[in-house]
Amino acid sequence: MTPEPHALTTRRMSRQVSAFLRRPGPRGGDGLLALAATVLGLYLMYEITPPVDDHPQVVTDVYGTPFLVVPPDEGPQPWPVSLGVLTTAALAWRRRRPVTAFGVQVCAMLLSPDNPSIAAIVALAVGAYSVAAHVRRLPVAAAVMGTATLALAGRFPDDISGGPPATVVLAVMATTWITGRTIGTWRTRAGAFHGRALRAEREREVAVARERARIARELHDVVSHNVSVMVIQSGAARMVLRSDPDGATEALRAVETSGRETMAELRHLLDVLTAQDGRPGDGRAPDGDALGPPLAPQPDLTRLPVLVDRVRTAGLDVSLVSSGDARPLPPGIELTAYRVVQEALTNALKYAPGGRTEVTLTYAPEAVHIEVTDDGPADGRRPEPLGAGRGLLGLTERVTLHGGRLDAGHRPTGGYRVRASIPVPAP
Repeated sequence: MTPEPHALTTRRMSRQVSAFLRRPGPRGGDGLLALAATVLGLYLMYEITPPVDDHPQVVTDVYGTPFLVVPPDEGPQPWPVSLGVLTTAALAWRRRRPVTAFGVQVCAMLLSPDNPSIAAIVALAVGAYSVAAHVRRLPVAAAVMGTATLALAGRFPDDISGGPPATVVLAVMATTWITGRTIGTWRTRAGAFHGRALRAEREREVAVARERARIARELHDVVSHNVSVMVIQSGAARMVLRSDPDGATEALRAVETSGRETMAELRHLLDVLTAQDGRPGDGRAPDGDALGPPLAPQPDLTRLPVLVDRVRTAGLDVSLVSSGDARPLPPGIELTAYRVVQEALTNALKYAPGGRTEVTLTYAPEAVHIEVTDDGPADGRRPEPLGAGRGLLGLTERVTLHGGRLDAGHRPTGGYRVRASIPVPAP
């Protein structure tokens, strides 16, 4: 049976009202406060000064002559009631428009012909507190509070306790001013601390994301190159295992060397991340391998000949040409240049097997230039399927971090070219 739409609407409204009462928010809370103060003010007005019976009464004068007398209406008058309601209802805007709300309250209090009720006095004090707490500009808040204090002191000059004139007004306004400014300062500082914590959290997340991307690039560079070399050398060993055992042994030895180097670089990355395999401060490192301890320095341009020899052993005809004034570069630039050559040679192994590849390294006074070109796969050799291009994307990010530029694409005469230029800061 389908419920009636009216029942659904009533149920939805009740849920909305319940949710609002549980968490009304700043504006909703101010609205509820204004409503409660208005209801309380009206109750006090009509309960304390109830209207008298205004039926005419028959009285006689001294001579016994009867006549009708209508007693005066001593109940609340519309004008004072309206001003009292205006004073309490203005609390609904005490945080959104504190100066306007307080100004309306003061004007209503000054225009009221009767003494204000206790609800109106409390509402006025709350409005003054809101000006002191929520108006950030101190001169504006001080000017509003000072003007309101002088006006109210002139409107209610006599102190009910018999003390100096306007003592109650001055005491109430001074108390609300001190309380409001103190709480407002605390709230501002808490908001600043909260904003600073949020910014620090966002910066931490960005730093973590960048570090993850850097680690992913390092893992890609290490694993992609060395595993590609190992796969090619293992295939070559399998093909000549029966016909040329010595050549197969040499190829397997190259596979072993590449595997050890891969494990050393991977262990280096993991030890940098965890720093728990060796105890900090004892001066010892975990056991390494044939290529040195796992915490050996990152590869630099001095190891390019070793990289080229290993790729040449894997079956790629590659040459290395260096020009310019060779000199030590900052470690970050050295590593980036090495990774550019490594990734380009890895791609040449995959997509230009058996072809001719040339690596050109040029040291300029203001930059280092790297260019790796290949002629495409040799006749009869089938290249691997194209990948997703993550390696070149990572290289582009690496080079961009150092203010350089990387271009990669097919050559008009065939083959592929990777060209990078990395600025070198002046010594």
